[in-house]
Amino acid sequence: MHTKDFLYLLEDQSFLNYCNGSNQNDTEYWQNQLLEHPEDEKAIQELKVLVILLTEETRKQQAEAGFKLLQQNISAQTKITGKVRPLFKRLSVAASLLVVLSTGLYLYISKNNKSIAYSINKSNDVKPGGNKAILILANGTKIDLTNAQNGTLAVQNGTQISKMADGQVIYQPAENLNGQGNAPDINTIQTPVKGRYMIVLPDGTKVWLNSVSSLRYPSVFDEKTREVELTGEAYFEVAHVTLKGTNKRVPFIVQTTSATNPNKTQKIEVLGTHFNVNCYDDEPLSKTTLLEGSIKVSNANITGGREALLSPGQELSSGNGKFNVGQADIEAAIAWKNDDFVFREDIRSALRKVARWYDVDIDYAESAPKQLMLGGWISRKKNISEVLDMMEGTGKVHFIITGRRIMVTE
Repeated sequence: MHTKDFLYLLEDQSFLNYCNGSNQNDTEYWQNQLLEHPEDEKAIQELKVLVILLTEETRKQQAEAGFKLLQQNISAQTKITGKVRPLFKRLSVAASLLVVLSTGLYLYISKNNKSIAYSINKSNDVKPGGNKAILILANGTKIDLTNAQNGTLAVQNGTQISKMADGQVIYQPAENLNGQGNAPDINTIQTPVKGRYMIVLPDGTKVWLNSVSSLRYPSVFDEKTREVELTGEAYFEVAHVTLKGTNKRVPFIVQTTSATNPNKTQKIEVLGTHFNVNCYDDEPLSKTTLLEGSIKVSNANITGGREALLSPGQELSSGNGKFNVGQADIEAAIAWKNDDFVFREDIRSALRKVARWYDVDIDYAESAPKQLMLGGWISRKKNISEVLDMMEGTGKVHFIITGRRIMVTE
């Protein structure tokens, strides 16, 4: 590939828009081109990495300088062909060269401007999430809990819903107002990406919701049972409630749901108090981790149905036909509740957590490691550049931040 061909692509605004995802029409055009020429996808992806790597201001200057270092390699390729070919034909011929080209250009930039990769991270940094949630009442009313004033938010069936000074939402009997005996209203609290929230349910149970999660629950619990429905991830501290006139505990049941994989759904009957449930749709397995007490977990969607009784320190994983009990990594399982990341997993699993907390999209270059185990701890209160910088410390992965997109390369 000749230098001017490379520079032509770097100055082609439609191609840049495709690389950065800033124009839907241009993105669709280039995607269609790739569908028509699948043999050129590797070459285009390598060019895409280069475009994201170079900033708008220094793109042309650094590309020209990088090509001077690789001119002999490029000249050798152009001498072999000796013809001017259509763009995709030239890319196809140069596909194998681009792997070397992109590496060479990156090395050139690293040697001559060691701060560029770090400065890109800083200039495009993403701040962490925080307390954000929407409360949806049974009548459809939506309350933005982030911006709502402290005090009473609503009254339902003799129950007052309030936002406290520390941001948490609590349910408690309303003064001088009794329930009318009607069926309890079903409310939903939802956290967005970059969000988390803590709520105290009508029975005094405390629930911490991680980002991209929702909890459906009644405004008043039945005297004989307590049941909620969860998607995403939550940590529960279940209040001890007994049937009137007895010492028998009123059961607390968490029903998990999955829009993509019914085999991941679980019914969790709480016999103890503290536990964590992770049932995100984009995770391969649902995981229930017990810290204190005991819980019974069942999955009726697995052939024959399965059930297990967990003891403290155990974790149950279900999905894809699996229903396994093993020892839990408690620190890692509840790190999010303490505003931390604890990574003891493969990089793609870790980056799914990062994506939910920082509201970013993760793109993987062809050269990105497919299996890289991480180990480390960092506060979720840090900006994303510091989290990614820790991962780069492995020496086996590199990140490029462009707006709210993260490109992962080798």
